[in-house]
Amino acid sequence: MADRAAIVDFGKTNLRLLVVDEDGAILDAHTAPNHPAPAPPYLHLDTAHVWDWLCGALRAAAADHALAAIIPTSYGSTAALVTDDGLALPVMDYEAEPPPAVGAAYARLAPPYAEVYAPTNPAGLTLGRQLFWQQQHYPDQFRRARHLLFHPQYWAWRLSGVLATENTSLGAQTHLWDPRRQDYSSLVRRQGWRHLFPPTRHAWDILGPVTPELVRVTGLRPNTTVLCGIHDSNANYLRYLAAGLDDFTLMSTGTWLIAFNAAKPIAELTGVGDTVVNTDCRGSAVACSRFIAGREFAAIAGTSAPSLQPQLSDVAALIAVGTMALPSFTDLGGPIPGTGGTGRIVGPPPETTGRRIALATLYCALMSSASIEHIGSRNRIIIDGGLARNRLYAELIAALRPDQEVTISLAVEGTSLGAGLLWRWRRRPAPALALDRIAAPVLPGLSDYVARWAGMARDGGG
Repeated sequence: MADRAAIVDFGKTNLRLLVVDEDGAILDAHTAPNHPAPAPPYLHLDTAHVWDWLCGALRAAAADHALAAIIPTSYGSTAALVTDDGLALPVMDYEAEPPPAVGAAYARLAPPYAEVYAPTNPAGLTLGRQLFWQQQHYPDQFRRARHLLFHPQYWAWRLSGVLATENTSLGAQTHLWDPRRQDYSSLVRRQGWRHLFPPTRHAWDILGPVTPELVRVTGLRPNTTVLCGIHDSNANYLRYLAAGLDDFTLMSTGTWLIAFNAAKPIAELTGVGDTVVNTDCRGSAVACSRFIAGREFAAIAGTSAPSLQPQLSDVAALIAVGTMALPSFTDLGGPIPGTGGTGRIVGPPPETTGRRIALATLYCALMSSASIEHIGSRNRIIIDGGLARNRLYAELIAALRPDQEVTISLAVEGTSLGAGLLWRWRRRPAPALALDRIAAPVLPGLSDYVARWAGMARDGGG
């Protein structure tokens, strides 16, 4: 059997292990649901469940494939405080809600936007506030911590025993990194956290072989290597950098929409519309915008809605009668500031499941267009991830932005495939991108509808 790699995506909702060959072809997959554990001490990751699943998935994969490498990838705003032999505290889930006093105290010491290019987000979505909460409320455990490991690197440590810090997770709106100075932020210095960070390694660096214990438990070959790993949205972005693209807006979609546009100077960002800076795997700062598209979509379409493709005729009917979804259905306003938690439907309510899905699609397209407008998108648009499989969504983006080329990625597992490129980095040819150009549909009344929607969204429904 030829050497193969296991890409492990530690997702917020689902865990995935994909076995790929050197060409990036997916040969095998193992998945499981992922759910946080409740307090005490706070909402946290069920790391015991994840580890049991991981060992089982690796055991199954190793029985069928000669694995040469394991590459972890995961979402941001998550980090583990560890001692030399385990967790100092449970790994906080980013939806954990801090006590009001913590929020008020952190607001007084949070670094300015112009330094870290990230606002303070609700719940635990700002990693600096998570750490402050743990330091204030669990001082003994916090003092015992020897290292801070971002989410992909925590699992890389569990697999290899080697500690590392990596740029894409460090620079993912954490308040811990100053992207212009390329250094740790004033918050890290003030709070005395600098000693917690292990040496910085590239996402593609080999940390070492898997531990002997893991070999015993899973049957992996002793020389199976563990790579440092990468933040999930940046793994997706990496696919396009590796293919040589340099002037494009990537809309990486899933639970979150994270839009990347390196053409926008980060000094022009103000934070309005949830604009932030991410750090790519090369260490470069990239202007980004975001909103929690997957959850906003589900709030309108319904979480139990069947996987129907929305129909253009349903969108046309919604436009004709003036039915609108106004932001925002989660507590994050995204591209329309100040609208968190105020989302509602105006006009005749959609009466069928198909109409609800069409309304959710239209709403998410409007919000997505507003989101990338905040990062000055004027170049080619590439839609990747979950919403790329909703063709009408892409067609609506093309209709809303007629001066830009719109394409969708046909790759289903963009994050994992991007992470897979780290294996034998720079010793493989640039990946071929499967992209499909999207034509804008004809929708009578769309421009008037958009203008009315934008006015009502800004005015809170007016």
